[in-house]
Amino acid sequence: MTTLINTVPVPPEPLKIDSHFRDGVQFAWDSTSLKWAQTCQQYYKYKMIDCWEAPTKSPHLLFGGWYATALEHFYKHRALGMEYEEAVESVVMEAMISTWEYKHDTDGAPILDEAGNHVGEGWKSFDTNKTRENLIRTIIWYLEFFKGESLDTVILANGKPAVEHSFTLAVDNGIILSGHLDRLVDYSGDYYIMDQKTTGSTITPRFFEGFDPDTQMSLYSFAGKAIFDIPIKGVIIDGAQIAVGFSRFERGYSFRTEDQLNEWYEDVLSDIERTQENTRNNHFPKNPAACGNYGGCEFRSICSKSPGVRNIFLNGAFVKRKQWNPLERR
Repeated sequence: MTTLINTVPVPPEPLKIDSHFRDGVQFAWDSTSLKWAQTCQQYYKYKMIDCWEAPTKSPHLLFGGWYATALEHFYKHRALGMEYEEAVESVVMEAMISTWEYKHDTDGAPILDEAGNHVGEGWKSFDTNKTRENLIRTIIWYLEFFKGESLDTVILANGKPAVEHSFTLAVDNGIILSGHLDRLVDYSGDYYIMDQKTTGSTITPRFFEGFDPDTQMSLYSFAGKAIFDIPIKGVIIDGAQIAVGFSRFERGYSFRTEDQLNEWYEDVLSDIERTQENTRNNHFPKNPAACGNYGGCEFRSICSKSPGVRNIFLNGAFVKRKQWNPLERR
C-alpha cells in the first residue's frame, strides 16, 4: 500500500456545538439516529428520547467498533510512514488492551491480587463468532489479505492523511448532519469513502446489494463530497465473514450518482422534519412492518403490552444509558 500526495482541500473543523437538541427537539443527526427514526418512530423514542438499552451490550456492536478502530489506526500509521509490521503490531496491541476488562467490587473499587495488581481478564462474549480471539485474528488476516491492494489513502493539502475524520455539516432548516469517515481513498483516479462491515453469513453479491440504498452509505457519500469538495463516487465496503474457525473477506461497492444523492437529501430532510414534529407533539406512531426486522425488534415485547403498563416492563428489562450524541467525535 502506498499513499498518494494529493491536492484535496483540507476539510473544515467540525462545528463546535454544545448540544444536539434544541428546545427538546433533535437538530443534529448522524446515520445511527437517522436509521432509528426511519425504522419506527416509537423505536426512535425508546432509543433516542428515553435512552433505553439492553442491560448487556451487543457483542456485534463492540466487535465492530474495535475492528473499525484498529483498521483506521493502521491506515493512519501507514500513511504517516510507519512500516507495515510495526503498524500491525501497534493496532493489535491496542485492540488487546481495549478488550481487557478489569474487575471491580460492588462499590466500584479495583479488585487486586496478592501482589497488588489490578485483576482482570479478556472480554468474554456470549456470541461464539464475535470473540476476542476472533477479533485479533480478523484484524491480522484482513490486513494481510489486502496488503497488496491498489487503493491509495489520500493525503490532504496540509500533508495529513484523510483518515478518521469526524464531520458536522450545516444543511437546510437549521439541521446538522454529522458522522465519522474512516478513510478517503483514490482508486484508479476516482475517490471513495472506505468502510468495513462484519457478518456471520457467507458474503455474496446480495450482501453488498443490502447497502444500496442505505442511509449510512448515502450520508458518507454526501458528506464526503461536501466537506472534501471533490466528487465522491461512492463507498468501498470491505465485508468480513466471521466464523468460529476462520475469517473470510470480500470487497464490494456502493455507488451514488448526483441525482441519487439529491433524492436522498430531500427524503432525509422530510424524515427529520417529520420526527421533529412528532417530538413536539409527543406522538411517536409505531411501524408494525419493522417489528420483525433483523430477527425482531428488541422492544417488540414492550409494544405488545398495554400502554399503561409499558414503563413497568421497560424498567424490568432495560436500563437507562447516556443519551446517544451524534456530535461526539469517535
